[in-house]
Amino acid sequence: MNNNYLVLIIAIFLIIGSGLGYYLTENGSIFGKGNINITDMANRTVTISSPVNNVLTTDPTTMMLVYMLAPNKLLAFNYQMTPEELSFIPDKYKNLPSVGGWYGGQSGSYEEFIEMEPDLIFESVTPQDSATQHTASLSVLQGMQQKFGSIPVVGVVDTSNITSLNPSILFMGKIMGSEYKANQLVAFNNKVQKEVTDVVSTIPESQRVTVYYAEGSDGLQTEPPGSVHAQLIDFCGGRNVADVQLNGASGETAVSMEQVLKWNPEVIITTDPTFYANVYNNSEWNGISAVKNKRIYLSPQSPFKWFDRPTGANMIIGIPWVAKILYPDKFKNLDLVSQVKEFYSDFYNYQLSNNDVNNILNNSGM
Repeated sequence: MNNNYLVLIIAIFLIIGSGLGYYLTENGSIFGKGNINITDMANRTVTISSPVNNVLTTDPTTMMLVYMLAPNKLLAFNYQMTPEELSFIPDKYKNLPSVGGWYGGQSGSYEEFIEMEPDLIFESVTPQDSATQHTASLSVLQGMQQKFGSIPVVGVVDTSNITSLNPSILFMGKIMGSEYKANQLVAFNNKVQKEVTDVVSTIPESQRVTVYYAEGSDGLQTEPPGSVHAQLIDFCGGRNVADVQLNGASGETAVSMEQVLKWNPEVIITTDPTFYANVYNNSEWNGISAVKNKRIYLSPQSPFKWFDRPTGANMIIGIPWVAKILYPDKFKNLDLVSQVKEFYSDFYNYQLSNNDVNNILNNSGM
C-alpha cells in the first residue's frame, strides 16, 4: 500500500476517534477513564475523575437524587435518618453515616467530607434566571471549592421545584453514569404531572378545594400560596387558604387559631405525626370543616416525606397522592397503589407488597 494512503487512513481514524470521544463526553452516555472537563449547572468548568464511583452531597435535595439514581455511589446521608425513615431502605444502605451539610443548620464539616475521599461533591445552586441569588450562590460554591481543595465541587441547579427539576435529574444521571435511571425518573415525573394537570385544568376556580398546610406539632405554622414548601397544593389544584406573608426562604409562618378557624379549610395536610395524632381530639379544631369531615392527611414519611421537607424529587410520588386526596371523585381511575409500588421499586430500591402500600396510604388518612 502506498505510504501516502496509509498516512491518510490513519489520520481519518484519528479524526473519527477524536470526534467520537468528544461526542460521547459532551452529549450523553460514555465518559472515558481519567480526568475530564465538564461544565456544571453553574456554568463552571470543573475537572472530574471518570468514572465517578463515590459521591457526597451538601444538602438533602441532591442527596435524594444520588440515592434514587445511583445508591451504590452515595457515601453518606446529609442528616440522621430516623428508624421509621430507614424502614423502607434496603439493609445495605441503612448504615450509611450522616455527615450533615450546608443547608438550614449548616452542620457540615469540611474535614469529615474530605476524609471520606469522594470523587466529587454535588452542591445546589439557584437558577441563573434569578440573577442576584445566583450570584450569591455562585460565590458560596466557589468558596466551597477552595475549602475542598482538589475534590471537585459540582454545581446542580436547585431541585426543590417539581416543575423544573428534570434538567438536574438528567445532569446528575449523566455525571454518575446513570443515564437510564435518570431518564426513567424524568419519564415517571412527566407521566404523573400530565395525569394530574389534565384533570386539574378542567376544574373551575370556584370548585377548587380549600386547603391548609399545618406545620409544627400544634399545626399553627404554615406556608402561603407560592411557597416551595406548599407547591403540591398549588400544582394539584387546591386553593391554599393561608393569607400570610412567606417567612423567608425557610417558611413556617406562624398563624393563630382564630385565623385557621376563619379560613375554615375543607382539607388539611400535615407532615407532622404529632399534630396528626392529636388534632381530632383537640376541641379547638373541632369547628373546622376538614376536622368535621375527617379530611386531614399525614404525608407518608419513609424513606423521604412525600409532601415537603425536604423538597425535591421525593415529592414526585406526592403529586398523585395529593391529587387523590383533594379530588377523589375526579381521580377514581388513578391507580395510586401501582404508582407507589413502581416508584419505590425503581427509585427507592425497595419492593413493596400491596399490603405495604395499603398500610402507607391508610396511615396517611386515606
